[in-house]
Amino acid sequence: MTKNKANKNSSEAAADNAAASDAEAQDTQAATASTDDQSEVEMLLAQMEEFRDKALRAQAEFENSKKRLQAQQATALLRASERVVTALIPAMDDIEFAVAHAQESENDMLAGLQAIQSKLTAVLGSEQVEIIDPVGQTFDHNTAQAVQMIEDATVPDQTVAQVLQKGYVMGKDSDNPRILRPAMVVVSTNPNS
Repeated sequence: MTKNKANKNSSEAAADNAAASDAEAQDTQAATASTDDQSEVEMLLAQMEEFRDKALRAQAEFENSKKRLQAQQATALLRASERVVTALIPAMDDIEFAVAHAQESENDMLAGLQAIQSKLTAVLGSEQVEIIDPVGQTFDHNTAQAVQMIEDATVPDQTVAQVLQKGYVMGKDSDNPRILRPAMVVVSTNPNS
C-alpha cells in the first residue's frame, strides 16, 4: 500500500507539474498574444496618424491652390480691364481738349461734348478708375511726373501748381492699385524754404 501511495503521490506531483507547466505556457502565450496585440494596435494607431496627417496636408494644399487660383483670376480680370481703360484714356484726353476748345468759342457742340465726357468718366468709374488731379497737393512721384518747375513764394515747396495732363489710377482703394498713367504736372519751388 505504501507503494501505491508513493505512485499516487508521484502521479499527482507529475499532474501538478504538468498543470503548472500548462498554466505557465498559457501565461506565456497570453503575454505573447497581448504583446502582439499591443504592437498591432500601436502600428494601426501610427498608420492612422500618418493618414490623418496626409489628409490634413492635402486639405491645406487644396485650400492654398483654391486661393491661388482666385488671385490669378482676379489679376487676369484686372489686366483685361486695364487694357480697355488704357485704350480709352487718349479718347478721354481728346474729349477734354474739345470741351475746353468749345468753351472758349462758345460753340453749340459744348453740351454734346460734355455729355460724352460725362459718360466716359462714368465708364472709367465703373472699372474702378479714378482721375489723378493733384493740384494744390504735395508732389508725389508715385502718381505724378514733374515736367516743369516754377517759383512761387505763396505755397509750400514741392506743391503741384498745375496739371498739364491728368493721370489715372485703377483700383485706388484695393490692395494692389495700378497707375495707368501718371499725371504730368508743374511743381512749385518756394525760394524761402
